[in-house]
Amino acid sequence: MGHDHRLCPRCATADHGTCSACRRHRLLVMTSSGDALCKACYEQGEIACPSCGHPMPAGRGDVCEPCYWTRTCRKRISIGQAGITTNVLSKAFGEFGEWLIRATGPHKAALKINHFFSFFLEIDQAWSRIPSYSELLHHFGAEGLRRVRLPMRWLHEEQGVETDHQAKKIDSEKRRIKACLRSMPSASISEKALHAYWQQLETRIEAGKTSHTSARLALRAAAALLLATDREGQRLPQQGDVDNYLQAVPGQAASVTGFTNFLNRQHATTLAPRVDVKRARKRRKETLARTLMTMARCADQGEAWREAWIVAAMEYFHDTKVTQKMLRQLTVERTTDGIQVVMSDVTYWLPLDIEC
Repeated sequence: MGHDHRLCPRCATADHGTCSACRRHRLLVMTSSGDALCKACYEQGEIACPSCGHPMPAGRGDVCEPCYWTRTCRKRISIGQAGITTNVLSKAFGEFGEWLIRATGPHKAALKINHFFSFFLEIDQAWSRIPSYSELLHHFGAEGLRRVRLPMRWLHEEQGVETDHQAKKIDSEKRRIKACLRSMPSASISEKALHAYWQQLETRIEAGKTSHTSARLALRAAAALLLATDREGQRLPQQGDVDNYLQAVPGQAASVTGFTNFLNRQHATTLAPRVDVKRARKRRKETLARTLMTMARCADQGEAWREAWIVAAMEYFHDTKVTQKMLRQLTVERTTDGIQVVMSDVTYWLPLDIEC
């Protein structure tokens, strides 16, 4: 037989294939109902599994599919336990494996158990015991713990390890802050300026004057301004750079103010975040117009579409902002030529379609 053949000529005939009952590749018999069954399944149908006693296709032989995967998973658990040095963690890995079989089913558990072994091995090497959530968070980080959701669920349900959601949120913010600091060109003027600004923000965090979230938003706005000024990071923003940046994103004026004040103190500049209100309104109108044009071409114009349409159209035609949550408290009526929205005793008319 050549190496380019997967089956011998006998097995490659049309009579061979996967049995629809036991899922084994065997010589098949076509039933009157059109099912393709192997000889054992065709002649015997279902038999009792020798391990659990539950009915199974006869073609499976000595073990049903759940028992097969349970046996396979437990073998992999035993192999993993042999690689863990401390009895406490070896026992914990075994208990987790049994919990995983119950929680996800034996097939999925068998496929996943080796993936989670490294998590228990690292715990064994770092602590030789079940650590607290704060210890796990400090060692793995929030992103690392997200990759092991099932072991963390087991630790919570079976070992009483309580998740500190505030600490988890702060860790995530710290990760985003680090990524923001790395966004500048290495050893550039902009990198030095951004790191210096972060030191100021960090001091405010430690003093309880701001949160990690607020600091991250301020730092991100500063990084965006620096990159908009010079992608190579070889010069700091001037007033024209600030104006151009806010012309593109007028909503960032408040976020970038802290950084311009910092630059003014550090470099004796007189930067001021200024927004051209008329120009910003014009850009917003253009964005809303594009949104409405896109929505007008949408084939699915159900209830969700109608709410989104009213929100965008109210701002575009009447300069009035409403949210979908607010909309559900207002009186909205369909008319022959559009929609009427009543808000604060004022009736607003909106078209239901626009020409594309």
